[in-house]
Amino acid sequence: MLMYRFLFSKTFCRLLVAYLASMLLFDLAGADIWLASKFYQLEGYQWALRDYWLTEDVLHKGARKLNYMFALAALLTTFYYHWLDKTQPKLRKAYLALTISLLTAFVLVAYLKAITNIACPWSLALFGGTEPYIHLLQARPSYLPYSQCFPAGHASVGYAWVALYYFFKHTRPQYRFVGLTAGLTGGLILGITQQLRGAHFMSHDITTLFICVCCAKLCFLVFCPPVRSAI
Repeated sequence: MLMYRFLFSKTFCRLLVAYLASMLLFDLAGADIWLASKFYQLEGYQWALRDYWLTEDVLHKGARKLNYMFALAALLTTFYYHWLDKTQPKLRKAYLALTISLLTAFVLVAYLKAITNIACPWSLALFGGTEPYIHLLQARPSYLPYSQCFPAGHASVGYAWVALYYFFKHTRPQYRFVGLTAGLTGGLILGITQQLRGAHFMSHDITTLFICVCCAKLCFLVFCPPVRSAI
């Protein structure tokens, strides 16, 4: 019933329309290639930032480690309110929804990366690699090596935290847009970082954002359902 309400809600329909329109623009209309070409040209027709200390060590590896710490903190806090302090049911439900949303987003994006078999820009002949460019909905020839570049895994490190919007909406509503801004900003920075390294197209990041928002909305609908109005 909750899944039905979510899939036929105005929120999901608007997200889906925006997502499909973005994919038409970036994948089918060629904005992915255009934007990646600009980055490639700015880097001297090579992915000069692929192994650069700021993009690789700080914003790639470092940001992932920081995300592990934040996610672990959310998980431990969830355990605290669930097992040790049961006097604040609103916080208990909100932290549970936040933790489940984060884990669901991370796992789902990682799973889709493993099965979609989509190449990274740095593997394409257009950008110094050897493979042809293939649209997302095109069949990938079996002779090409298996790739795991779609959707954008690293961007989920930031975009998964859009769940903070719903977390604060249920705990401190005045901070809900701060939470949303934090998630969007983090995802955008990490997503652009990977695009500058040649690891992803913009459509990969947009797909990750769509997944993360849907996970957040659905998890909070399940664990912190609205009292009166439908979503």
